[in-house]
Amino acid sequence: MKKALIIFSQILVVAYTTICIFFYFVQDSIIFKPSKLDKELQLQYSFNFEERFYEVDEGIELNAVLAKADSTVGLIFFCHGNQGSVQTDPLKFQIFLNLGYDVFYFDYRGYGKSDGTIESQDQLISDVNTLYKEIIKEYDETEITVLGYSIGTGIASKVAAMNNPKNVMLWTPYLSMIDMKNANYPYLPTFLMKFPLRTYKAIEKIEEPITIFYAEKDEVLPIKRSLALNEFLKNTDEYIVLEGQRHGGVYYHPEMISKLPYILEKEKK
Repeated sequence: MKKALIIFSQILVVAYTTICIFFYFVQDSIIFKPSKLDKELQLQYSFNFEERFYEVDEGIELNAVLAKADSTVGLIFFCHGNQGSVQTDPLKFQIFLNLGYDVFYFDYRGYGKSDGTIESQDQLISDVNTLYKEIIKEYDETEITVLGYSIGTGIASKVAAMNNPKNVMLWTPYLSMIDMKNANYPYLPTFLMKFPLRTYKAIEKIEEPITIFYAEKDEVLPIKRSLALNEFLKNTDEYIVLEGQRHGGVYYHPEMISKLPYILEKEKK
């Protein structure tokens, strides 16, 4: 019996180790679900825009769209979610263009027409920060709102904490990717996470105004876990729960649209 227990314990250890190794190597595909675009594809939008490429590493270019309002009062630096590409719902641009804000919408490595693959959190944040540094050559930081949607909220928070934008807006955020791991795979150790994306730590370092939009019926990033972010907000920050809203399409919600003019005008006191 003792020998059988030892063998069984060894089998469990081997099985658990195998699961951990498997998770470590497949987590990229669990977290990131890129949509590829042909390099020759001509993007079609009804508004005025420029398609651009930025070199972020040797031989690696990221694709971006700069949509332009008729009369510009500022810029939205848009970090999108874990799916899609720059070929996306035009309303993501239009709700800001209607208010006079240009929109800088870009793809991460491996998304759309962008080269390469996402290999680490440091690489991902460095890429996005490089794009931010490029765009502030054209726009003053006092005119820039950093916006993150879904997984982009952790990325946007980190880049905003490294810079000095006018304000920050987060749509359907999460406490951290570690927290999401704990929710879905609680038996796996934290050290396996290649992309911890601790949003809560980043927002603690942001001095500029932060506005969070939670989706009440979020089926991807459950609001009951995401609301923990409120503990890390400043007294001057704000959060809004969009009633009846699911994870996708928050930019269609009438309360979201009605509050945008006020939110975009916020500045650090």
